Amino acid sequence: MRSRASPRAYPAAAIPNGCTSTVLPGARRHPGIRGAGETTQRSRSCIMERCKSTRCHALSARASAQRMPCGPFRAGRASMEITSPGVVHCGAGTFGRIVEEVPRLGTRAGIVTGAHLVKSQRVADLYEDLRKRGVRVSISEPVTEEPTVERVDELAAFLREERCDVVISIGGGSVIDTAKAAAVMATNDGHTEAYQLKRREIATPPLPQIAVPTTAGTGSEATRVSVLTNNSLGIKRSISHPWMTPDIAILDPELTASLPLDLTTLTAMDAFSHAIESAVSRNANSYTRHIALAAVEQLSDGLPRCQANPRDLEARLACLQGSCFAGLAMQQGLGASHTLAPAVCIVGGIRHSEAIAALLIRSIGLIEQTLPGTYDEVKRAMRCEDVAKRLAGLCTAGGVSTDLAHYGLKASDCDAVIAAMNRYGSHRQTNPIEVTDNWARELFRACTK
Repeated sequence: MRSRASPRAYPAAAIPNGCTSTVLPGARRHPGIRGAGETTQRSRSCIMERCKSTRCHALSARASAQRMPCGPFRAGRASMEITSPGVVHCGAGTFGRIVEEVPRLGTRAGIVTGAHLVKSQRVADLYEDLRKRGVRVSISEPVTEEPTVERVDELAAFLREERCDVVISIGGGSVIDTAKAAAVMATNDGHTEAYQLKRREIATPPLPQIAVPTTAGTGSEATRVSVLTNNSLGIKRSISHPWMTPDIAILDPELTASLPLDLTTLTAMDAFSHAIESAVSRNANSYTRHIALAAVEQLSDGLPRCQANPRDLEARLACLQGSCFAGLAMQQGLGASHTLAPAVCIVGGIRHSEAIAALLIRSIGLIEQTLPGTYDEVKRAMRCEDVAKRLAGLCTAGGVSTDLAHYGLKASDCDAVIAAMNRYGSHRQTNPIEVTDNWARELFRACTK
């Protein structure tokens, strides 16, 4: 049974309801269960080698991806590196798989979550179920803000103090990004800022991780990156390493079914930005473009249905899968919305997804004016003639503003935004048009009219 978003050009989207796409070439696709039923995807790394005490399965994945001589990996590049979770569990009820997976990774689990979940019955039940399996469990203070280097240092100290040997992150992108970085810092010397500023390099594999997203937006459960704010320096930069990719990702639509309409839409815009910008990235290869377009299909199918019926678990799963696919796709660089978003967030004090919703739509319009045809494949994946207009319509349906002025930013903030952008400066070369200061000014002003 195929998903409602009937795939045409992109075989990665040609999957049964409830399945993930192929994570690495050579991965086994397990037969799907109808609707939002559970399926499991194990990557080549998992098939080749598993090890409780080290990240050797992730290293095997890196090596095999680099050696791969066939298929899409020939396309114009001598070598490439793909990282992905070792296992992805998809479907309603897969939250319960945590209890089965943790004992294979460690015996002392640290749970990291947000304020809305830390005292929930779901987390309390997980705590008891793990203890019954002989796992010692510690629950950290909740993550209540976007990831910061200070919060990562605090969480890493907690993990060391509790002698945790596996980290379970349950939450949105802020929770998962914080936990991923803390899992690294728990096993490496020094402070997070030194790694963010590239003064030190990650030398020791992080603690094993299980990532469980409760929003369909960042795709952090599938990436090797944590984006962190450094308030003392006024910057927002990432820490990245192949080892940082979670060992296990769990996509359970039951965890997203209670999200309000505006948050469902905002997080989906973040996922759309990863998918669309990956598809047209100047660094894109056949793997990332292919899976990015599959992500666009899943999100285009799932979001309108979530907006119409928040309890539609098939639609929720489509959005989670789209977000995860987009996380896999963004390894080759993003575009203009991600060049400016960190600066806009720092200057305006707004959320990443709020900045993205405005910047993505306007950047698509500006790029199409100069480079017609850039988004033709995206249009086919979305089944629309105007990508920017379609995204704007989804934002309107979700009660989300696409005007930065709505969040208090003004055209007069432009100089401060450009200055902050130049301190961060990522994805400027991978946008279809190089993001010069003048081009960035034009984009920002278009978002504040």
